[in-house]
Amino acid sequence: MLDIFNILAKHFQKRASGPEEKQANEFRRKNSIAYGILEALWNRKDLEVKEYDSVKAWYAVQEKVADQYRKPGKVLPLYKKLSRIAAVAALFIIGSISAYYLLHTYQTSKTIVAQISPAERGKEIWLSDGSKIWLNGDAILTYPEKFGSSERDVELVGEAFFEVSRNPGKPFIVHTSNSSIAVLGTSFNIASGTQKTVVTVTTGKVKVMNADRSNKVIITKGYSASVSENQVEKYQTANPNYLSWKTGEFIFKNVEIREVIEDLNTYYQKRIVIADSSETICFLTAGFKKAKLQEIIEVLELACNIDVVDATDNYLIY
Repeated sequence: MLDIFNILAKHFQKRASGPEEKQANEFRRKNSIAYGILEALWNRKDLEVKEYDSVKAWYAVQEKVADQYRKPGKVLPLYKKLSRIAAVAALFIIGSISAYYLLHTYQTSKTIVAQISPAERGKEIWLSDGSKIWLNGDAILTYPEKFGSSERDVELVGEAFFEVSRNPGKPFIVHTSNSSIAVLGTSFNIASGTQKTVVTVTTGKVKVMNADRSNKVIITKGYSASVSENQVEKYQTANPNYLSWKTGEFIFKNVEIREVIEDLNTYYQKRIVIADSSETICFLTAGFKKAKLQEIIEVLELACNIDVVDATDNYLIY
């Protein structure tokens, strides 16, 4: 079996194969502390190798990181660059923050899980770097109380809108069940399901990748990308209401009523339902800005010459 440290070294250099990248990501999920330490050391490109006497400090850290990967009687060798960086890091650690502090930082950084109900749709979350995230109903966001030194990683289930604070030295990466979205500073919407993730950019530039990062596209304002079955597709954003679940603003230009209702149902708790027996055909041109749902119902009745029944749990169109 390939040495996990060799795989991580290739991963940090972005030279890992698909299977290797999968192993590296699995290591990160199961060993976040060890991964964070190794990644921080790997990315310290400003340091140079020098003579020093405190190398034992690094090996103490290495023992903690590699213990579960050691076979009886054998110590796993580190990839050449990782060994060099580790040696340099020992000097840096002893001279400035100490190995204990580095470990303490990763061990005590709390992981926060924000999960909201449909009634809390649009709830705003502030991250430690100043980034803001709005969660749609039933969305789950997992993030650290404080980000590490090299990347800002969060995990998302469901839908959310991101306004990411720009930091060229620390990419912001959103992980979903089937994709990774990497940015420096921008705003974008992610709708993530178990089978498909759709990313739509409002400002800036976003890199969308499948789970093992073997396929990727770059999208900017006016474009979206979808990830499904390990494939990544880029296309022009067709629906101007992709963010209506957050803003409550809708624009319809000759849009079929079934699509109108689908969009409206992303914002209003009480749903509009077209009965299976209904033969309603209507194309709507209208705009709404945080309008009361009852007002919208009245517009639909007049514009489409239909009757909408208040069925307590929903509004029903026959």
